[in-house]
Amino acid sequence: MAEYSTNLSIIPYDSEKANIEPAKELLDAESVWKKFLELLSQKLKESEIKTWFSVITPKSYINNTLTIAVPSNDYYGMIVKRFNKQINGVIESGLLGENGKLNYEISQKSLFDEVQEEEKNTNQSETVNSNNSVINFDYPYGNKSQGAEVISDNTETKPFDSNLNPKHQFDTFIKGESNEFAVAAAYAIANNPGKSYNPYFVYGGVGLGKTHLIQAIGHEILKKYPEKKIYYTTTPDFTTQFTTHIAQDRIEFSKGKTGIKKLDEFFKSLDVLILDDVQNLGGKSATQDFMYQIFNTLYNNKKHIIFSCDKPLSELKDIEERLVSRFKWGITVDIQPPSWEMRVAIIQKKYNDFNIQVPEEVIHYIATNVKDSIRTLEGCVAGTISESTLVYDGEINMKIAENVIKRVIGNVKKAKIISLENIIFTVADYLRVSENSILSKKRTKEIAFARQVAMYLAKEMTSMTLQSIGLYFGGKDHATVLYAHNLIRNLIKKDKEAANVVHDIKGILSTL
Repeated sequence: MAEYSTNLSIIPYDSEKANIEPAKELLDAESVWKKFLELLSQKLKESEIKTWFSVITPKSYINNTLTIAVPSNDYYGMIVKRFNKQINGVIESGLLGENGKLNYEISQKSLFDEVQEEEKNTNQSETVNSNNSVINFDYPYGNKSQGAEVISDNTETKPFDSNLNPKHQFDTFIKGESNEFAVAAAYAIANNPGKSYNPYFVYGGVGLGKTHLIQAIGHEILKKYPEKKIYYTTTPDFTTQFTTHIAQDRIEFSKGKTGIKKLDEFFKSLDVLILDDVQNLGGKSATQDFMYQIFNTLYNNKKHIIFSCDKPLSELKDIEERLVSRFKWGITVDIQPPSWEMRVAIIQKKYNDFNIQVPEEVIHYIATNVKDSIRTLEGCVAGTISESTLVYDGEINMKIAENVIKRVIGNVKKAKIISLENIIFTVADYLRVSENSILSKKRTKEIAFARQVAMYLAKEMTSMTLQSIGLYFGGKDHATVLYAHNLIRNLIKKDKEAANVVHDIKGILSTL
């Protein structure tokens, strides 16, 4: 990754050096890093500083070289990709001295060992009742996962059931522009649970990966803090647990603690609560009150609460304002439908998982016709694999893809003739600009490039005259269209990235 900047470099994590670091060296590093952030804040928004740089810690400042620690390679990559120019600007300001240098120390180890030490060995006692026996809580489902161990009456240890799906990990989650901010905050939480962005509230449409992402946070925390008690549940299951215990308490007059009290103690003993589909709390006042009490206890004890929802906070219905206001205390992030290139990446990965080679036109066809749901994309991939295995001896082709798409989303009309409207729509979707901006007089670099690509494809893929194309683009003359065509034609000969863009868009248009 060092190619991002000549002023940046990566060094491996050295735990022994970290443990014997001189106090003065660390103090100098902290003061320099503080000043570094002050200068950086002049170039970036406050929200960007908080989101991306709050989990970075200074390690040393020696010989004009500032070493900082970041949580992971992914995090490093996102930092440098987004803010390389601004970071270099601070370095070049002379803050670090002559030939100043910024080193990144990357480790899978937690950068917050002091938090781990403070909370280590505190979780077991929280689950033990007055009779020195464990609360016998019945989990609705889920595989046993690594995590805090609880002690039963016969002194045997049992792994705590976090109810996390082992498939929902960060390394199996496809990242892109549509979820980049949500993922960055998720990594920050995993490295500093209970401290950064609490609560974490992620919203987005059905099938966009919210459940995968929030469970990935849980798995990552367990890797770094295996003693943590983490529990994932859906809101309907949470409600069922609550109402079931209430009903049991009305029937059984047991001695000592009631079922609902045990349930309350269980949730309040957690280090991380992950609650999926929180919109389903709407209209359930008793369950909301129960959640309110749990939230207050966990938050006050610096335990992390993670929520997912299918709509933004402003659109939640029949949920008490006191609860909604608490959802707003931390960070709210959204996941948007995936872009075309992200859909292609998701489809390609799913086929790769099965070690299956698929024609590019099949991948493009599925990505073009399924736009709003990752879950539907995965369903289409599974459908093509099943049909090819059962009917076509394992070979996946366009006929199979068309059959699956028809079953999943209905008949898809193919345009016999590629229209200029389709070209502009596809270029806008691929390059993440609006169709209106392509047809406008705006001349920003991104929009001008998109407009030129659209003009090039219009000449290449339609029978329209240069004059007709120019008129469609806001009254441009034929010379402007010809100039754009020649510009892109020459560009794709020498610029591989531009060539790939045009190739991909042509591939999409060929499936319409």
